[in-house]
Amino acid sequence: MKKSLQFIFSSFAICVVLLAILSWTSYQKIKDSTNYAISVEHTHEIMRKSEELISILKDFETGQRGFMLTRERVFLEPYYKAENQINNVYRTLRFQARDNPLQIKRLDTLRIAIRTKIRLLRLNIREAKQNEDLDKESLLLGKKEMDEIRGVVNRFQATERQLLAQRRDLKSKTDKQTTNVLLLLSFFSFALLIVSFLLIFLELQRRLKFQHELENKIDELNRSNADLEQFAYVSSHDLQEPLRKIRAFSDRLARKHNDSLNEDGKETLEKITYSAERMQTLINDLLDFSRLVNRKEIGFQEVNLQEIAGRVINDLSVKIEEKKAQINVEKLPYIWGISFQLNQLFLNLISNALKFTAEERTPVIDINYSLVKGVEIKDIEKIRNELDYHKIVISDNGIGFEEEYAEKIFVIFQRLHGRGHYDGTGVGLAICRRIMSNHNGFIFAESQLGEGARFILYFPTK
Repeated sequence: MKKSLQFIFSSFAICVVLLAILSWTSYQKIKDSTNYAISVEHTHEIMRKSEELISILKDFETGQRGFMLTRERVFLEPYYKAENQINNVYRTLRFQARDNPLQIKRLDTLRIAIRTKIRLLRLNIREAKQNEDLDKESLLLGKKEMDEIRGVVNRFQATERQLLAQRRDLKSKTDKQTTNVLLLLSFFSFALLIVSFLLIFLELQRRLKFQHELENKIDELNRSNADLEQFAYVSSHDLQEPLRKIRAFSDRLARKHNDSLNEDGKETLEKITYSAERMQTLINDLLDFSRLVNRKEIGFQEVNLQEIAGRVINDLSVKIEEKKAQINVEKLPYIWGISFQLNQLFLNLISNALKFTAEERTPVIDINYSLVKGVEIKDIEKIRNELDYHKIVISDNGIGFEEEYAEKIFVIFQRLHGRGHYDGTGVGLAICRRIMSNHNGFIFAESQLGEGARFILYFPTK
């Protein structure tokens, strides 16, 4: 499932990156097209201004010619009007062509020609006002300047027309590319939508199938657990009945015929009695373990661990006095749990600490408590970082064990010592781990041989 999710996320990430690239390319193409459109309009505006400049100069000449022929001042009105306009039009044209050095150079040439032309026009008008004869040479020179102005303007406009053609071609090409990119972007967006939908749909189908299979497995497991629990009860009952008879007959044999038995017979009878007692203990432990397999019908409630620890210590008071043990208990919290299971948990752990004591030192058992955050707990894969945990440490100064057995001791029927040294069935710590699992908690052991053991418990606060 992880690989499937990684594949979906990777595919989606690649699609998003490609979509982003296409979107950026589309944006750039639209931006370029807009810039080319502005450039085309800019060229058109320069062309219009150059035409306006020629038109103003024509107004100059028209006003001059009319006045010179009729001596009527009314013909000078276009002349004076043009004189006011020409400087503004020239400045605007120069500003618009500022990014083209060749055109600026031509405009500088044009400015000199225009000034010369205007100077000649003013001279002719002044002579006409004074009723003097017109200077033929001045008129010819004026025509020459006007021809030069037209030539400069024509070259200026030819360059602008060439630029206009280039910019139109670029705009047309960019518009086509923009259209293609937008079509590709639309197609890719649609394809991404379809692919994403199919991937999510397939993953959803797979998860639903997995969930259905998981539910079936859970049902099978629950039935198996119920059958196992029933089998354990039935089996234990069937086992305990002949076991009670064995113990009853062995006790009767010991009472009635003890004097007539030789030493070998007495030893054999003691072994029978011991084995029967051990079998009884083993059956009881199996029953305890089987009760923990299915906890659905068991109600959780707020449990005071301080009272649990006190009750267990009181139950073990005889053994504590025999061992002359010292037990130190810090203030323990309330947790949400199952009271009798937590009682069994503390009973098993404290009993173990009293069982595996070192002969050369007085047993000391410490029960410490602290509240820790999930993110502070390392090396536990299933820990939930967003939760807080009650951390309880039960430590002793007993014989301890080698660190390599820290996990093995929680496996049912696993023992690190022979029955001749320490009694027990190897079920107690397996029960402890099952209880912690029932409470969504964790239990771990730390130890060094000869230096005591530490059992660390984590209970979630929620």
